[in-house]
Order: sequence, then structure tokens, then C-alpha cells
Amino acid sequence: MDDTIVSAFTVALRGGDAVAIDEVTLAQNAKDYWGFGRQPGLVLRPRSRDDVVAAVKVAAEHHVSLVTRAGASNCSAGVMAGADRAVIDLTQMNRVLDINPTDRTARVQPGVINADLQQQLAPHNLVFSPDPVSAHLASIGGNIIENAGGPHALKYGVTYNHVLSVEAVLADGAVINFNAADDGPDLLGILIGSEGTLAILTEATVALRPIAPVTRSLMGSFTTAREAAETISAIIRTGTVPAAVEWLDRAGINGLQQFTDTGYPTDVDAIVLIDVDGTDAEVDRDGAIVEEVLRQHATEVRRADDDDARAKLWYGRLHAPDAVVHSGKGFFIGDVTVPRQHIPEMQQAIQDTAKRHSDALLFIAVTGHAGDGDLHPTTFYDKENPAAPAALEAANNEIIEAALNLDGTITGEHGVGTEKIQFMTKRFTPVEIAAQRIVKQVFDPAHTFNPGIMLPEVSPQEPALPAFEAAVRAALDGHPKSAPDADGDDSTVEVNTGNLNLVVGAAVTLGDLSRKLHEQGVTCPAIPTDGPDRTVGELIANATGEERLEVRHGLLGVEVVLPDGAVARFGGQNMKDVAGYDTKRLFIGGRNAFGTITSAVFKIAVAR
Repeated sequence: MDDTIVSAFTVALRGGDAVAIDEVTLAQNAKDYWGFGRQPGLVLRPRSRDDVVAAVKVAAEHHVSLVTRAGASNCSAGVMAGADRAVIDLTQMNRVLDINPTDRTARVQPGVINADLQQQLAPHNLVFSPDPVSAHLASIGGNIIENAGGPHALKYGVTYNHVLSVEAVLADGAVINFNAADDGPDLLGILIGSEGTLAILTEATVALRPIAPVTRSLMGSFTTAREAAETISAIIRTGTVPAAVEWLDRAGINGLQQFTDTGYPTDVDAIVLIDVDGTDAEVDRDGAIVEEVLRQHATEVRRADDDDARAKLWYGRLHAPDAVVHSGKGFFIGDVTVPRQHIPEMQQAIQDTAKRHSDALLFIAVTGHAGDGDLHPTTFYDKENPAAPAALEAANNEIIEAALNLDGTITGEHGVGTEKIQFMTKRFTPVEIAAQRIVKQVFDPAHTFNPGIMLPEVSPQEPALPAFEAAVRAALDGHPKSAPDADGDDSTVEVNTGNLNLVVGAAVTLGDLSRKLHEQGVTCPAIPTDGPDRTVGELIANATGEERLEVRHGLLGVEVVLPDGAVARFGGQNMKDVAGYDTKRLFIGGRNAFGTITSAVFKIAVAR
């Protein structure tokens, strides 16, 4: 890095160790969890929002790109620096600024480690719901920009559902605040899951929940993956929503058994681990329902009521990878999501991939969050095998292709980064890519923040969308344009109790939809009882206040006609999907400035 640039950053950040160019520090900040990355030209260590603002202004003046880094637990090769780039290391912005037990909120800096926050919340009997397996490494800022999930997302939601507001620095050094309660398009939702490409977080206020007083764990063993998947759907159809539903397949159990005693049966095709939590009465009721359904279909059922028994039951799922690390074998954790009913086909596709590459790979274990269809195929290999790297890449690509063929998505938790960037054009149409590229261009016109991540190279097939761009620009400037209220004429209503979602045309009235949901024995919290003559399209486009908050939490996807006339789909029926910018959020309260909503997908629950 040029000495003039280093000096400018040093002056802006007031010297000390805030700017580092020594080889040790550069090497330490060059890689993510898997060792992917490139060595930066320098490392910046801001301690405050003002430091971040100063750094961003120097970067803009000298045309230096900034790559944000904190816990470095990224699993998608998304921390890619380079000699002409600076890593902005947020680990020193690691203070929990306030815990409000009454309001159940915490205000934190982005470098706070998830597990450290949980430890500080415990005396208040509170918890931050997102609990990725990397919680001991991952920062809250990282949770937000990746929209992290975890085992308990089925019941409690992903990070998006628990972020109330953020303070962020834009590429021109301006400080901006996004709030979940803001009227107008959901710009906070656009920032969440943006993989550090739109702004740098400097503070966040997150929602907390009480720690459940009682948790019971159960395990079911199944002869076939199909029986396991159908049992999960049967449990959910009872109206019971477990706190966690985790999956492990035969290859995973038998493979992991080489390194540690998981305690699981080795002669079944899949096991399912389930947590039920709540009060004594709630756990007794829900636990009994889950156990009854399991015993109708499983070859073996185990139950754990106390902490010791639960730890033993979960040990193989949560801690076996630690044993693999100590074994010296290489491993890579993948990430795809499919609609829950397609888990068996996805498991079979993964094992077919493992067979094709058995000469270079040891085995592929299918683990994951079965409640929302998010699977983590974990590939194991000998580090000394020269054929392993190529086979690992090929296998991972084949698994992603299989997920797309099953109406799934390329990532449910880990993000696109650079690892999955080649699949963005398979996941999205040129129109949808063009719309996302506009989001990046409006927020970060000089591509200062984490360039080369998430979005593929520009394709000639991508159309210009000037009206959509104008609407996004106006929204960020704080003056969103309005267009006449309009809906498509789609009157579809499709209720999927197995996957807990609803596909509904924008022209359907809230009254008609409520009646159809009642007939199906399901509820949709995002659909209000007031204003039954309003359409679904009107609800989303004009949502304000409490209605807007419910729509934010319940909306999974939209199909729209952009103001330039192109048709696009953002989101869909997958319960977890962090591929690309969460562009559907623009249409919540957007008053049709970004296009006409033709249909939507919502989360539903079985009525009890």
C-alpha cells in the first residue's frame, strides 16, 4: 500500500495501533474460517463510529476498497482482500453498550461475539435467539450482515427477525440509522444479509427473549429418509412448533463414528433430534405430541428430560466435528436449502455425489436444520490426497446444482461470498440480478465495500431498470417516490402445511384469504383482520405500524412487475434463503414505487 495512503489513514485514525502494515497482522487478517482469502495492503482497527467514518472518507478519497472483518467465521469465501485493499477490523468495537431487561433489548457494537453477548444476558434470564454453531467465533455484526440462522430458527426466526435497528456508515461517510419500525420500504431488511457490501455497521439494537424454563429433547431413528421427513411434517401439522429439528443421515453417523462415539444407531437411514421448550405445561403438552408422532413412525425413540441426558443425546450432532478437527482430517461444511418435502431427494443427491467422488473424498455427512430444510453437507477428506481439492469443489458444485433442481436455493445461512457467485445466474434471472446490482450501485456507487462479493460479472442480458433505480435512490435519500396503488390480477391461494407457507395472489382480499386460511385450519399472523376489503398487494405495499412489523416477519417472497416492465421474483418458498440482496424488503411499505406486486409467499402456522 502506498505510503501516502497509509499516512492518511494513520492521521485519520489518530495513530497508535489503529493502522497496521506488519506482515504478521496482515497475514492474520487475510483469511476466513476455511483459510480462503487474500492478504490486504493494510489493516485498520477502528474503536468508534467516528473512526469508521474517518476511515471510510479516506478510503473514498484515495479509491481504496474496504473489506469488513470481525470474527472471521465466514464460510463462503466472503472476506477477500488484496494488496490494494484494506481490511477494516471491527474486533475492538466489542462493547455491549446497554441491556434493557424491561424492553428485552440489547444495544451492541458490531464486534461483540455472539457467545459473549449470551453470557452477559444470562443473569437477566434473556437470550439473543440467533444461535449459529459458530457463536463462539461469530460477531453480532457478522450475524447481521450474513442473516445468520442456527438450530432454533424454526421456532424463533433468523437474525432478521431480531434486529430492531442499526447504525451504519455509508460509502460517502454519512451515518444512517435504519429501524424495523420505519415506515416506507424496509431498508433495514436490505442491509441485513448484504455480506458487508452496502455499508459498515457501527451499532445495533437487537430484540431478546426470555430463556425457556424447560427444554425436553427427543430423538427418532428412521429406516428411510422419506419416513423421517414425513414424520417432521406430521409433527408440524399438529400445530406444534419444536424449538429445533436437526437431521443426521446414515453416512454421517457411520463416518463420524470413526472419530468419536456419537451414541447414535448406525443401522438407520436418518435420525432426527428435536427440542421442545417452554413452560412445564407447554413442554408436557408439546413433548407428548412429538413423542406420540415419533413412536408411530420411528424404529427407536429416545427422550431426555434433564440437562445431562440432553447433552448426551445432542453430543454427536454438535461436538463430533470437534473430534474430526483433532483427527487431522480435512472437512468442509456446505449449505443449501430445499423445501422440507424435498429433504429425502436432497440427501440422496448428496450421497450420489459422494459415490462419484469416493476415490478422492472420504464421505459426506448430511446434517442440518430439517425443520426449515437447511442442510449442511459436510465433506471429509484426507489432506494429503492431491485429488481432494478438485473433488471437493466439484462435489460442492454438484450439491448446489441438485438443490436448485429441487426448487431450493444456493445458501440458507452461509452467504454467497465468492464460493457460490457462479450460481447466482442460475438462482436469479438477468432482471433479478440487474435489480440487485442497482441496490449495490445506489448504496455504494464506487464499489468501496467488499467488491467482487455476491454479484456476478455484468451480463449483456441484464436490462437497464432506470425507474427501479430511481425508486431505490429516492428511498435511500429518505424521499421514496409513490406510484398509484396497483395489484396484479392473480387470485391464487395455495396453502402448504408441510412447508408452513402460503402462496397468494396480490389481488386476493384479506377477508377472502382469512376465510380460506380458516377452512384449512391454519393462521397467518401477517394477515390482519381489519380492512377485509383490502388486497394482499395493498397490505404489503402500504403496510405501516404494527401491520408492517407483522408483514416484515411473515413475508418469504414476492413476484413483481418492476416499474420498467420486467417481471422478477425475490425470495420464495424456502424458509431460509440468503442468496443475494433481500430485495423483497423494498416492497414492504414501498407504495408500489419499486413495482407492482403480483403474488406473495408468507409463513403460516397450524391453528391449535
